[in-house]
Amino acid sequence: MVFMRTVLKGLVIILVLLGAASGYVWWNYAAMVTMILKPQTAAAGDITDESFGLVTPDGKHFALGDLEAALASFTPSADGTPRPLVLFVHGFGPDPDGEFGLYTMGELAKGANADVIMFNWPSWISMTEFPVLNAKAASERLILLLRKMAGLRGPGLPLADRPVMIVGHSMAGEVFRHLAEATPDLPAGLVKRILFAVPETALPDHRLWMEKLGFADEIFVFVNADDPALQVTTRMYNTARLGRTLTNLDGSAEPLAQNANYILLDPESWRHYFFVSGQRSEAIDQIFADILKNGAPALKNVYLRPEPAGNVFVVVGPGAEGN
Repeated sequence: MVFMRTVLKGLVIILVLLGAASGYVWWNYAAMVTMILKPQTAAAGDITDESFGLVTPDGKHFALGDLEAALASFTPSADGTPRPLVLFVHGFGPDPDGEFGLYTMGELAKGANADVIMFNWPSWISMTEFPVLNAKAASERLILLLRKMAGLRGPGLPLADRPVMIVGHSMAGEVFRHLAEATPDLPAGLVKRILFAVPETALPDHRLWMEKLGFADEIFVFVNADDPALQVTTRMYNTARLGRTLTNLDGSAEPLAQNANYILLDPESWRHYFFVSGQRSEAIDQIFADILKNGAPALKNVYLRPEPAGNVFVVVGPGAEGN
């Protein structure tokens, strides 16, 4: 009997310790992940042009140079009116063209009543490497793709009368930083608008590269202070991240890009994929879809409150604190 009591006490102690350990990991996950994940320091030797491509929501894959074939794969609209095109640039992670990636593209297609093509790039090396060098390689291929798009805008060509929008998620922010710093000779008006969804890139001096994106008529940056993924990268780099805050770690306000509008989601949604249906609130559903379809006029949405900065807006819809 004494022996059994001793065994049971031992089991209880073990369970308590396991519970405490799991609780510590849960509440300190950012610190734990940062101990494992580090920025890529050497170019991956197996990265080739074939590592990049285009994907449509039905799971079809096309080579990066086969943009015309990808566009031709879409069913024409019932009335023959050209549909808008959304170019989706994904972020960090394995299998971006897997089931969830295809679902994400489907959601973007519904929200904008548009055709959607994913720019697929090698965004995963391992659990321990953050593919920052791959993001630079991706920017070089993305410039080529955008030049290809520019060449397809003439009368009778596939992109004639088709407005083009870009949605860049998370680490796509790094891809576009490199793209802008390369100052590509892309024509003004090539893209109607770019929506950066919680961009994973440094906050300091971001305006210097963002203001070089002159090929886009409008730019919108969605910021979420509670984003769990960007909490990790904030620790990893010890630098404020653009997709998480507009304030530097020392408390100073960061100068903002004059060609961009900033949408502060917090505390409305903590999810990294806030723009995917089922992971966001009614307010964010409306705001993201409205901005994607209509651009700046959507900033008059009843769920947005303008801040004194002029180009900063806060979500105040159902579920937000302080309503």
